Amino acid sequence: MRFSYVPGLLDVPQRLSRTAYDGAACRAALRGEQMPSNLGNEVARLCLVRGIRHHAAFARSPDVAGLAAIPGQGLFARARNARLIMSDEIPPKEAMQPETYPYCIWHPAIAKEDTYRELAQRYPAMRYQVGRACAVAGYSQLYRELDLLPDVSIAEEARENRGSPGARDIFEAIMAAIVRYRVMDDATRTVKLDKPEAPAFLNADTVVLPTLAVRRKYGKQFEPDNCYLNITEDCGIDEETVEPEPAALSYEDAALLAGPLPLDLPSMNKKLLILCAAVNGNVDRYARLRRRDFFSWERSRAWVCLAHGCYQHSAMAAWLASSPGFIASLGLSDREHLMLRRAMHARRVMDGVADHLLDPSTVPDAELPYWIWHPIHAPAHILERLAAARPAMRPQCVRACIAADYRGVYGRIMDTEPPTPPDRLMMDDARAAGKTYYCEDLKRRQERLGLARPDVCTGYQNWMDALGASQNSEPLLTSETDRLRDTHWELYNHYGNEYDYGFYDGFDVSLEGINFFLSSPEEYKRSKLGLNKVSKR
Repeated sequence: MRFSYVPGLLDVPQRLSRTAYDGAACRAALRGEQMPSNLGNEVARLCLVRGIRHHAAFARSPDVAGLAAIPGQGLFARARNARLIMSDEIPPKEAMQPETYPYCIWHPAIAKEDTYRELAQRYPAMRYQVGRACAVAGYSQLYRELDLLPDVSIAEEARENRGSPGARDIFEAIMAAIVRYRVMDDATRTVKLDKPEAPAFLNADTVVLPTLAVRRKYGKQFEPDNCYLNITEDCGIDEETVEPEPAALSYEDAALLAGPLPLDLPSMNKKLLILCAAVNGNVDRYARLRRRDFFSWERSRAWVCLAHGCYQHSAMAAWLASSPGFIASLGLSDREHLMLRRAMHARRVMDGVADHLLDPSTVPDAELPYWIWHPIHAPAHILERLAAARPAMRPQCVRACIAADYRGVYGRIMDTEPPTPPDRLMMDDARAAGKTYYCEDLKRRQERLGLARPDVCTGYQNWMDALGASQNSEPLLTSETDRLRDTHWELYNHYGNEYDYGFYDGFDVSLEGINFFLSSPEEYKRSKLGLNKVSKR
């Protein structure tokens, strides 16, 4: 391959000040052909990191070497050092300072065992990175020479490489230890030599080698923050997106959906476990399973499952309300954050608490909850207080009264000045429930106001039409999948090629497919769902 290097680095300050996106420059950097001229652009920087890590000649080029030597450009120095190590070249001392020690030195290539041995001898602070590389490469002899604390991330890496006898030896050695430690931290790309966490257990939090196969195409709209634990520091950027098929759960994986969690999780496939814990409102289980950082799928779907958990379970709503730091870590959009807060408010209302909603200066109208009568009915006096203090909530308070058959409160809310006009949703609820009193009363009020037909309420959205919220009379349909997969799609209701997203602000999930699996006979689980073989752990 021919490389087109830009001579000299006198213009680095100018390059660092250029923030405009340049697709051609990003592509050239990814291919290891040329350093981009817009080093102030975050996407270009990620592309350059990827290009350096994947192209040894590019990493050795004068331009990259010069950039890596500039103070404050440790990102590129770490990428260059990692590439040199993986190419069996030990970086010199002047290039290897604590801030330029690379974290991942086993992807996209594995160095020779002697290279890793020499690296650990020259730079003892990198012994755990070398130990992790041993788990990937199966270098069990070198691993034993390192005399490391039994680290759970190295154990999980070795478990994923169990086809290698050397990796199996490493895994068994760590698991045989009386106490295990968490020394390597993939979330922060640090090695905690001074204060390792102990005791530590296998919790499927490690960014194991197969995980790094997930790639995302570069582009102007590339979101650097929307990536899983970033141990390679390139956010998985590439020329094309690569999304592996979701893993089909083994029998042991699926058994964890219903059984207690062991101290050491036997599987790396825990997406479905995390989301089911959120939907079920199981705070302890969710807190144990959740990752400290998130895949893009978890950022986009965790909040939906958490919102469902809030509507259905008071404990989940209370925990989230007291955990603003955790909610901030989800990286939600303003709209997603708003709907999660509405879910928390709704559960408190259904539990008979409304004081926090009475003052418009603390909770704006846009944040007021809508579904306040499912899965349980809010108390009548709470609905009356809310309707009086927050006129914007009168339509949903009326619907809640119809669902719970609170005739007295219903009448007083409808009569409060200015009168609440009957709307189509109220009438639909009354008809569907077969409640003649409300149908006739709404009809009289409609005629009194001179309405030809009831209209929709102010701020209407199509998800407000869901009758399941009040009647829950028709079972949702689920498809009989041939495999249970580790994906959020297992939590959606299937209607042919369409999905029912539910009535909680237009977003919801269902455990019906999971519950069908859990309630099925053992033979069905093994044969019909393709889980007839017990995998070897």
